[in-house]
Amino acid sequence: MFTKFYEKLKKFIIKNYKFLIFLVLLIVLLNLKTSYIVKAPGGIMSLSDRVYINDKKISDNYYTTYVKVMDGKVAAVILSYILPNWDLEKYEEYSGHTNLTYDELNTVEKLMMDEGNNIAIITAFKKAGINYKIIKHNITVYYKYDKYDNDLEIGDIIYKCNNKNVNDLDELHDCISKSNKKAHLSILRDNKEKELDVNIYDYEDMKIIGIGVLDNFEISSDYNIKIKSSSDESGSSGGFMTALSIYSELSDFKLPKNKKIAGTGTIKEDETIGKIDGIKYKLLGAEKAKVDVFFVPKENYKEAIKIKKKHKLKLKIVKVSNIDDAINYLNKISK
Repeated sequence: MFTKFYEKLKKFIIKNYKFLIFLVLLIVLLNLKTSYIVKAPGGIMSLSDRVYINDKKISDNYYTTYVKVMDGKVAAVILSYILPNWDLEKYEEYSGHTNLTYDELNTVEKLMMDEGNNIAIITAFKKAGINYKIIKHNITVYYKYDKYDNDLEIGDIIYKCNNKNVNDLDELHDCISKSNKKAHLSILRDNKEKELDVNIYDYEDMKIIGIGVLDNFEISSDYNIKIKSSSDESGSSGGFMTALSIYSELSDFKLPKNKKIAGTGTIKEDETIGKIDGIKYKLLGAEKAKVDVFFVPKENYKEAIKIKKKHKLKLKIVKVSNIDDAINYLNKISK
């Protein structure tokens, strides 16, 4: 039986080898990478499926939004000329003119998402009057400046500097400022301890080691908050809506009935909402999902209104500067 199958397959290949070669070359061509990325309208994600408090889903259903970003392979580039609102962007512009690969940039965005989620949790705790403690600081490398040479990698966690524990960003900065030509760092890389020396550089009136760091701290409270995410999610623009959803669950505040509430924006420790990129794609995705109210940071508001008029969107766009603006608006329409 196998011999008959093999003979038939052999005859098919001999008869169609030109087409098969063409097909293989076409597949290879369509998967070649270009110097572009492709942006397209995304959609909405339910926070009631993502945010857990003491192992229970939150009850109110807020939505965060996302942009569909694709590595600029030839196939995606071709589709960007065919499909409406699929746009090309130079990779160097998208990445901020860094030398990071697409995968490295995605790692950076995931680190920023983790930081944004932590800030969202403490913002909600503050608004709801919940006591909490920050029990551990994870000083994490999220950026490397090209012109400064060191052996650190994105994702490294710095826990000692010159053999002294580093408990927060200020202690790391203080250690670097007191070092001469080099600093000795103890780090965690892929959960393994590692020791290395890094060069000290003079920059204006400061001493630096040529990296950007953020603090992905750990929080202790009577409320155990877990925020789930998929493998392809990244970025900090969901922080504001995450904070709002957690606050809503921990307080007496409730969503107005029969309203689909979505939004976007980073959240800062002073409870202000920060500007985001890709507002066009988020609004188009939210409109498709039949969102009623869409919160946007004040810095994105004018652009959002222009997009609404151009694409004749039906959703209500509400400008917010801080989390109180959103709470006050929702209280108003609830009444």
